[in-house]
Amino acid sequence: MAIYKFDEVLNDLMDYFILGDPDYLLQYKKENKLPDDLLTEFTTEETGDKVVEEGVIVPMIGIENYPYTVYFNLSDEMPELLKSGNAVQHQRDGYCLKVMNGRIYLFTIPYLRDYTEAKVETLKKFKHAAIELPNGWYSVTILAGLTKQFLKVETVSGEIKEFESMEPTFEFVLRPSATKPNYSADFTYPFKIEIEDSKSK
Repeated sequence: MAIYKFDEVLNDLMDYFILGDPDYLLQYKKENKLPDDLLTEFTTEETGDKVVEEGVIVPMIGIENYPYTVYFNLSDEMPELLKSGNAVQHQRDGYCLKVMNGRIYLFTIPYLRDYTEAKVETLKKFKHAAIELPNGWYSVTILAGLTKQFLKVETVSGEIKEFESMEPTFEFVLRPSATKPNYSADFTYPFKIEIEDSKSK
């Protein structure tokens, strides 16, 4: 198992990220006869709690409007955010996730407003933070903070310069499970990443 990295992952100007198998969420919507407007459904009805506790999606709130570095960590190695030189600010476990279609995506809240087959196809076309995974249950630990990244910038003269920067980062540590992991997470926990302190040091 490997570690997958994605750069410049955006939250689409809303303070949420959602991790999950979008086709499974669509299937869940149909089976439970939920409306296309899953955003209103999940924020006003108990369905929102149920869909998280049953491992259909993993929601994250308090997401600041930055471009993020995102890691999917399926290895047994130390998480990137816990390595020397990086700065973990949040580490939360107790999440569970069910994969039914061999792939998971990190996507955003606006897609839930009109969650149809066409919208899911759009999501899969434009959301690049995605990995293939064998179907089944996974336990999920979420880490958030700052990681050291090397950025390349082209100067006016066309010269490529590389510089080091501490970038806002999310890391998802995924572990396969033979049965549904016990859900014990607090999905009201805000994953706000502070970047001011790192710049002033």
